[in-house]
Amino acid sequence: MRRILFITTRNPFSKQYSGDRLRSSQIIKYLSKKNKLDLVYSDVLTNEAIPDKSFKGNKFFFKRSLFLSLINSFLQLLKINPLQLGFFYSENAHKFIENQHHNYDVIIFHLLRSAKHIPSNFTGKKILEMTDVYSDNYKQTFDQISFLNPLSYLYFLEYLLIKNYEKKCSNIFDKIILVDNNNLKKSKHILKDKIVKINNGSFIQKKSFIFKKNNNKIIFIGNIKYLPNKEACFNFVKKILPKINKKFPEIEFHVIGEISILNKIMLKRYKNVKVLGPKKNLKPLIKNSICGISNLNIATGMQNKILNYMSYGIPSICSFKSFNNSELKKGKDLLVYKHDDELINFIFKLKKNKSLSNKISNNGYTKVKKSFNWDFVLKKYSKII
Repeated sequence: MRRILFITTRNPFSKQYSGDRLRSSQIIKYLSKKNKLDLVYSDVLTNEAIPDKSFKGNKFFFKRSLFLSLINSFLQLLKINPLQLGFFYSENAHKFIENQHHNYDVIIFHLLRSAKHIPSNFTGKKILEMTDVYSDNYKQTFDQISFLNPLSYLYFLEYLLIKNYEKKCSNIFDKIILVDNNNLKKSKHILKDKIVKINNGSFIQKKSFIFKKNNNKIIFIGNIKYLPNKEACFNFVKKILPKINKKFPEIEFHVIGEISILNKIMLKRYKNVKVLGPKKNLKPLIKNSICGISNLNIATGMQNKILNYMSYGIPSICSFKSFNNSELKKGKDLLVYKHDDELINFIFKLKKNKSLSNKISNNGYTKVKKSFNWDFVLKKYSKII
């Protein structure tokens, strides 16, 4: 049994859904089964109670001030460090970790932004759950934004700072966890012998998809406060859905996930768009669905939304940029498109072709059940701690 401290910058068990929270909560629950694990987390939000049935270890919460987060971001910039290191930094959390680190054999830092909390003189194993190569995410975002937008220069600066810091982390941490082969290809600046690939996983649900000619929903699941998801939703309702509705006026686009009030109002202005907000029980929402989509133009790692769709047997369509897992087969487990016309064509085929729709549904569901169960994919963690 190992004594583990897990450090993250958001409540992993929050009711607000996001892919990073889902992954961190599953790692915590998995490692807690055979080890003593304590949790340190900070947030600008008020602390949400974590029920014992989710996690029975010690929980230490530190509230961050938004004002201090902005000041800390500026201070990190002066040190030529990424802004996010300062924004997510908590002085009280850091003091606690400095005073308590000797009680643990292993410390796991969730995402690059928590790495600033690494204690001095810790002699145990240090693991960075980086998940994605974040520098690439910022580079893709910079490429997507007009150079006339002042934010584009901020994204480019952060890209350079994060890439340099990712390189530094190679010399600090014993192991760095990445989520898929696509991230491995983009990690040449990180020492190869430090990297371990551990996939995302999914919960196995009862298969709910039933092909019917009157199915009329296209599903998108994700945190719409996250820029790549927001951009994907607005791109779909502006450019794709109108073309689909010319042939099938009854087809609707259903958005499920955390979203700001402003973006909710703006999306609902478009015809045949339903914004449902964050939902824990997806089963009643996916009834009459044609497919689930991951139409991201900015993507670094394996998208949890794809595994989520497959876990219910919903046929999945994803952009080429979203497709980065060699264990999933194009045209068999899911459909992968390279341009908008191909996306529209795939949706039409899944709407009309029962054979194709059931093939993608059954193969995707079987693959997730066999290869992406959380307990199965997280076995590697037992070996590296």
